[in-house]
Amino acid sequence: MDLLASNHTGRELSLMLAGRKPLAMFFAEISELPNEVLVPERAFAEHIESGRFVRGEITLESGYSTTLGRNAHIRYVFYALSSEAWRIAAMSLLRESFAKSKCPWNESLERIEGTLLGYTDEEITARCIAMGLLRSEPTHGSR
Repeated sequence: MDLLASNHTGRELSLMLAGRKPLAMFFAEISELPNEVLVPERAFAEHIESGRFVRGEITLESGYSTTLGRNAHIRYVFYALSSEAWRIAAMSLLRESFAKSKCPWNESLERIEGTLLGYTDEEITARCIAMGLLRSEPTHGSR
């Protein structure tokens, strides 16, 4: 699997317009915004206005940044096909829950996020392998 070729980054809008991506997520530290490269608000605006897409956002506090001299505040901006608007609430819940947890990012979280963003199972598995998130032994059904 060529992860670079399957990556949606930079192609979110065209994939959504083609109906091949149900949800796009952009994020940046609030001090970096507005920034059309990091969060392309203008590119998506006409599709929000037409009702083709819906938009949501959350801002979450992150760890301390020595550069900023404070905890970072990350703004997540979501765009979904109107028929897939539920994905914004689901991704917000995922991001909010992870921000409150003491657990590292893991395969399960990556699979949920990837699925919400419209990646295939094969693409998600390849990304999990590349990130070193796959366990060597399956754990389903065991406690």
